[in-house]
Amino acid sequence: MTDGEGRRGGVLLALVVVALIVNLPLAHLTWQRWELSRDGVEVSAEVTATNVLRARTDPHYVVRFRLPEKVDPRRRTWPAEVDHATWRAAEDTGEIGVRVLPDKPAVQRVEGARSSAVGYVVIGVVDLIVLLLGLLLWRQRRTPRATLPA
Repeated sequence: MTDGEGRRGGVLLALVVVALIVNLPLAHLTWQRWELSRDGVEVSAEVTATNVLRARTDPHYVVRFRLPEKVDPRRRTWPAEVDHATWRAAEDTGEIGVRVLPDKPAVQRVEGARSSAVGYVVIGVVDLIVLLLGLLLWRQRRTPRATLPA
């Protein structure tokens, strides 16, 4: 193995490590969603506050809530961005439905929750860059290099 091949192998290994690190949050989220669908329980959470962010330009409806003490003994306040109808119902009733893992209150899905695709787009772009760099490295590895006589 030449010195250049060793360097390329190290770069390829680094690209694989970067791809794993970039995709780890997505894998973790997928695992949590699976756990929640399998072992989650439906509870009614107490709404502690409702807010509208950027009301004039692009409204985002935020609900802050507390899970029941049997699920979250620390009674922390959790925020969630929800659709307008859910926000209105939460404001009117003072309650919101939440599916939560009993032993992990941070793993939850709020009724009417809105999510953003920004994280998926960022992961996709970084994955594409890593893939292109890997293909470029693979192509260079296959191209024979001319050696100068000593």
